[in-house]
This record gives sequence, C-alpha cells and structure tokens, in this order.
Amino acid sequence: MRYDVIIIGAGPAGSTVSTLLARAGLRALLLEKSRFPREKLCGEFITPECLNVFDRLDVSQRMFDAGAEIINQWTLFAPDGRGVRVPMEWIADGHNHAIGISRAQMDLILLDGARQTGVDVREGFRVSPRFHRENGMSFIEGKTNGKTVERFSAPVVVDASGRNGVFSNRTAQRTSFIGGSRLFGCKIHLRAVEGMSGIGELFFFRDGYGGMSGVENGRANLCFITTEATLREAKGDREKLLDLTMRSNPAARRRLRGVVIDGEWLGSGPITYGRQRSMPGVISIGDAGAFIDPFTGSGILLALSSGELAAEVISQSFAEGVSDVDVIAKSYDQLYRARFGWRFKACALLRAVAFKPAMRNALVTALCRYQSLAKLMALSTRQKIIPCSSFPPQRR
Repeated sequence: MRYDVIIIGAGPAGSTVSTLLARAGLRALLLEKSRFPREKLCGEFITPECLNVFDRLDVSQRMFDAGAEIINQWTLFAPDGRGVRVPMEWIADGHNHAIGISRAQMDLILLDGARQTGVDVREGFRVSPRFHRENGMSFIEGKTNGKTVERFSAPVVVDASGRNGVFSNRTAQRTSFIGGSRLFGCKIHLRAVEGMSGIGELFFFRDGYGGMSGVENGRANLCFITTEATLREAKGDREKLLDLTMRSNPAARRRLRGVVIDGEWLGSGPITYGRQRSMPGVISIGDAGAFIDPFTGSGILLALSSGELAAEVISQSFAEGVSDVDVIAKSYDQLYRARFGWRFKACALLRAVAFKPAMRNALVTALCRYQSLAKLMALSTRQKIIPCSSFPPQRR
C-alpha cells in the first residue's frame, strides 16, 4: 500500500508527527511494534512547555481525565541532602505547572488521538531493518505478530522508534561513563510515598542521580541512572541497589521510608547522549534522532517538539510540491540544529559538572545562595523557538 509518509514508532514523537500530518491532509501510516498501553522507562515528568503541545493536539483534558498529577515545584538535592528549589513558573510558557503521568497512559492517549485524526495505525507490527529505495519511493517491510510479510511504500519515512532506532546509526552517539563505568537506567512505580503532592524531586548520589514525582492512581515514579559497576555490586538485589544509589542521599532516604513497590522494574542501557545519524532517506525524530540528559526534564519535550517540527517541514514541503525526502531531511536538520543545538551544549556542560564531586558541590553551594543562578541554570536547557518559516524547504 502507498502512503505519503510512513512513521515508525508510536511514542510521543511518532504520534505527534502522525497526528499533525493527517491534519494537513497527508496519508500517514504509523507502525508500532508494541501493543498499547505499555510501560516505558521514563521519569514521566512532563514539563510546562509540553502542555502547550498537548493543547495543540487537543489531548490536554484527556491527560487530566486519566489522572495526571499537577507539579508546581521541582527540588534538586545534592548528595549530602542540600536542596535547591525550582518553581515551575520559571520555565512556564503559558502553563505555570508541570504534570506527572505514566507513559502507559500518556502514550495511549497520544496514539488514540492520532488514530482519531485519520492516521492508519498498525500495532504489533515489527519493521524489518531492510530498507529499499527506488524512483523516489521508500519501501518498508515487516510482520504483524510474526505472520505474513506486508510491504508499504511512501516517499518519506520518519524514524520515531526510540533510542535504538530502526534506521538510525548509533555510532554517532557517545556512550557516557562515570569513573570508567557505563551508565544504565532503572525505573519502578511506588505506592505509599508521603508528601509528594504537587512536587517533584531530583536526587544526586555518588555515581548517578534519580527523580521522583507523582503519577496517576496515587503512585509515584522512581527513575534513576547509575553505573554498571554499581549494578554488578548489587548482584540483582534491588533493595541493595536502592541502598547503593537513591538511599545514599539523605533526602531520598527519608522520602523512600515505608514505600511499596508497585509493578515490575524496567532497565535500559548503556546510555548514550547526543544526536544520531539517520540513514539516507530517513528523518529521525525523538530519541531516534537524539538523546538528551534526563535530569533536564527535556526528553518528552524534545520528542514532542521534534515531532511538531518534522510535521511542519514535511507538510510545508508537500504543499510546495517537494516530496524528495533528502531535500526535506536537509531542511529539517537545519531547523533542528538552530532550534535545539544550544540545549545539547548546555546539557553536556551540566553533565560534566554533575558527575565531578568537587565541581558539583561548589555548584550546589552557589545555587543555594543565589536564586538567580538557579533560575539561569533551569532556563539554560531551554531555548526560544525559531519559526519554521525562517527556513523554507530547499529545492534542487
């Protein structure tokens, strides 16, 4: 079957670009290997800027109907328990609060929105890494639940399939280390967490950091990053792993008293940061295009924003009679670098400080003393949007 655009991956980036392309009158096919709802390793902290995108996608009320928790303040705790408050109004852009909602619920709502807009959604479809281009068309193959091979074609393919993107070249990214040890992420939901109403918290410890915030149904998300060496030291004992990581921070130890684990642990790694190179003929968005430091709270924002950006560039190009994916990808890349380049540089600098104890302690002392510096740091991982009209699609 032939479409205008094929999107691989129905996470926040894929569902967003699909919805907006369908609204623009383009025939969009969305292929997703999982069946929703499904859990995903994520801090599940949704910044105020993301709520503007939800407004534009007409899904904001559905998020609250699903039980999204309002978060008014975020606090960063140094390894010794000292805290720096970051009110959400500092990064407000129309909304002065963030929300907490599980990826299972959020992604399902976004996918349902895409389906209702007219996107052809295929869940349980595993895309083959084989990729064929001919006469301006791209051909995608795969199977639903291991059954008969199906083949689809479109002039434009968007890879939104996550950090291990189907058509992304991961060699462009750099694996991150602390003390020579690779980093891995872990996530669990908790119950009986007291005092979390309206707030989120980020705790640094010796070899990593972790965040906590409320999500729907009275639960809290606990998501943290630590080293491979620490995971080996824990030897599969999850209570010991928490002792070596989160509970080594006095503030987190107090917060975790009496909590009850709700659900299965999720893990992922090794973690890489920065941009990935897309295969020729593919536009990569969300984590398939780049992975940004989780402590900035910008991961979902980057996914949603890159989805919006890709949709605007693609739909504008089609409207002007341009369907050459290489031309469209070049325009998208120019816009992406202009819009998000500073964020990656700022995050890389903050990452370097966060994992060097002497520098980190000095920074925390300064942040506690000077509120204006804390606000500047919060804003450093964000950037004003450059209108897409400043970068019209290029013609051959």
